[in-house]
Formats: sequence, C-alpha cells, structure tokens
Amino acid sequence: RLKAKPPFCLPRDLVLSQGSAMAKQLCLISAVLATSASAMGFAGWTYDPEHPVEPFDGVAKAVTDMLLHLTPVDRREDGWQGGFCSCMENGHISSWYQYSSAMYLIDTCNPTKGFVMRTGHLQDRHTEPLQGMMACDTLKLISYCLSHYAQEALPTWKPTCSNAHYTIGACDVNCNGAVHRFGGLGLAGLLAGTLAVFGFGA
Repeated sequence: RLKAKPPFCLPRDLVLSQGSAMAKQLCLISAVLATSASAMGFAGWTYDPEHPVEPFDGVAKAVTDMLLHLTPVDRREDGWQGGFCSCMENGHISSWYQYSSAMYLIDTCNPTKGFVMRTGHLQDRHTEPLQGMMACDTLKLISYCLSHYAQEALPTWKPTCSNAHYTIGACDVNCNGAVHRFGGLGLAGLLAGTLAVFGFGA
C-alpha cells in the first residue's frame, strides 16, 4: 500500500547521526511550508517552457468570465458590469513617457462581449521597464474598478492578479483593491483642516 511521502526528507546517514527527533521536526516544518505555499496558489505559477502561458491572457479571461457570469460573483444584479467597463475605459495608465488612456491596451470591455486586451503590447515587460509600468498599472486599474463596482469579486480576482503580478518587476499593485479614502487623514482630518483654515478652530 502506497503512503504519502513528506515533501522534504533528510538523508538516512544524517538522520542516524543527528537523531530522528530533529529529522522529524525538519520534515514537519517543510511539509507545513509546502502545504501553505500550495494553499496560496504558488504551486500553479511555475513556468513550463513546454506549455508557455501569457498570464495577461489569463487576466482577460478571468475578467471576461466574471462579466459574462461564467464565474459567479456574489452580488445583486445592479448592472455593475457596465460601471466596471466605464471605469476601465476612462482609466489612465503609464505609457510611453506619459499617462495615456487604458484603451491603448483594452480592445473590448462589454457586459455581453467580455474583456479583450492587446496583450502583445506587454510581451516585453520583463526587459522593457515602460511595458512593465503599463502592465502594473493595468492590474491596478482592474483592481480599482472592481473595488468600486463589484467588491465581492475581489477574492476571485486576486489569484489571477497575483499570478500576473509576479511576472512584473517592481510592481506594487494591491490585488485586494483595498477601499480608498482621503489620503492618510480620512474625512475627519479633512474636516479639521478645513475648519482650521477658515478660523473655526479653538
């Protein structure tokens, strides 16, 4: 009968010399780490040269599946797809030495036709810093628009976003699309500053 083997085992001679207790502890630690990595999805992100995949094709497919209800989004039917696409079409991303319309990369964003990107414009992002900035800003824009029009979709979006994120150098996207507020002060700080300017402070 086959038994599952731990993902990491020490050589037999080291086990005998150092004692089985330490060996068991190290095997247990490595098993926990491997399980954690698998749970976070890292196991599926290994590049396979025999089956190359463009992660941004996966980005477009993931958004399309949400728009077309192929991937369920736990949200009432309030037309969020139209608001999301409007947000994407009016967004700006880094471009060739300037900020430009995201439509440079977006071919289609439609509640009935899905989401199509010109991913060929990003294929050299590993060596071209400007393409890397475009790619990173695209992930930021999608995360931002989802956070404002379908926040419930963010848990579904995050693994795909993270997968593409790890193919971009120095990208600081927050795939969770955290709720935004006024700077670091919040509304209370803004109100206090306004009162101080007009002399209503103590």
